[in-house]
Amino acid sequence: MPFHVQSTAAALRDGFPVFAHHESVSALWSQKWRQPCAAGIYPFGDGRLEDFEPIFAELRAVSGDDPGILYRPDDYAAPFLPVGDRLTLAAQEAAKQGSTEEARELFLRAAAVYRVARVPVVRSPLGRQAWEKGKAAYERGTELLDPPNVPVAIPFRHADIAAGDRAGDIPAYLRVPGGPRPAAGWPVLLYICGLDGYRTDQNAAIQAHLDRGLATLTFEIPGTGDCPAAPNDPTSDDRLISSILDWIVAGAPEFGFDPGTILARGVSTGGYHAVRIAHTHADRLFAVVAHGGGYHHMFDADWISAQNQMEFPFALADALAHKFGYRDPDPAKAVAAYAAEAHRFSLADSGVLASPACRLLLINGVEDSIFPIEDSILAGTRGDNTDLIVLGGRAHMGEPAAEPAIHAWIEKALATRT
Repeated sequence: MPFHVQSTAAALRDGFPVFAHHESVSALWSQKWRQPCAAGIYPFGDGRLEDFEPIFAELRAVSGDDPGILYRPDDYAAPFLPVGDRLTLAAQEAAKQGSTEEARELFLRAAAVYRVARVPVVRSPLGRQAWEKGKAAYERGTELLDPPNVPVAIPFRHADIAAGDRAGDIPAYLRVPGGPRPAAGWPVLLYICGLDGYRTDQNAAIQAHLDRGLATLTFEIPGTGDCPAAPNDPTSDDRLISSILDWIVAGAPEFGFDPGTILARGVSTGGYHAVRIAHTHADRLFAVVAHGGGYHHMFDADWISAQNQMEFPFALADALAHKFGYRDPDPAKAVAAYAAEAHRFSLADSGVLASPACRLLLINGVEDSIFPIEDSILAGTRGDNTDLIVLGGRAHMGEPAAEPAIHAWIEKALATRT
């Protein structure tokens, strides 16, 4: 087998790890999600265990603990919405009473509930409702942060409608550090979201970058959230990023940006897009971090065939097929079409990895079973401008060791500015 076989799984099926949290709703909760929920770790950031315990108890009850409910998006989302609605009403009442901190906390708790209701991708009526309600709650809560979160609409001026892009703006969130602005302006970090983590889901990570003096612009990747770029066109990234970079340069005087110091950080599937733009926009980006992405072997049919049984809490192959524009009422047909054509997205096969890159860091855990670690090694060992960090004994994203390593790398890169 060409792939590292992850040691974090207790069993193998067809040569790939198989994780027990796929076996029932109770297994998903007890073996995969309860601990991160209690710790406030993704996808439960800003959430409370007390909000989610009864939701998963209801999911177990209504499904008879059958994991099939996890693949019926509306049935899965239904128990979450009343909890999110109740938290939102409580937040609105706290805001009316002038209790700013309580209102902020409650809005963000509601946003967390709506977030988990619509993962891994928005593809059903109740999932769409959860996404819209989650955005509203998140925006109400984060406008109360200091510095506040500001929704911005970026003109998609390089859109190609014939290639599948949607007309309209690119929705994003902007946060600018408090305190005195540097003489050259704020360095800007493009925070590129992942498959299931959208611009409403990145509070802790964004705050860490703000604390280090970076303005942050957070947005979704093609095929997810509100991104208007074509999901099925490998080059839509280029048009998306060109439009965003143009907006940053044009808005530098208004927002106090340093247009000569634009960085990017892509997380999980966003790491794929980060590596692409590190090459395609090498002349416009100062430095890029690809955190936990896949770049070539993630598109191998053998890997795709095993994704639904591995580390991801849901059916990953189904979700990635949807993200890359392969959509069918029968998920198996969508996955089959995606697997047959997926290599057209490969950054190696397309020649992207052979082109020069800006300063680039690839970082991931060696035990990743969402994207093969071979992809990080392949993309991270090319060119003099690229660094690679592979974290032993760590799963997807390599946390908690990855976060401090990323900040140290960015700070070292920024220190080289003249």
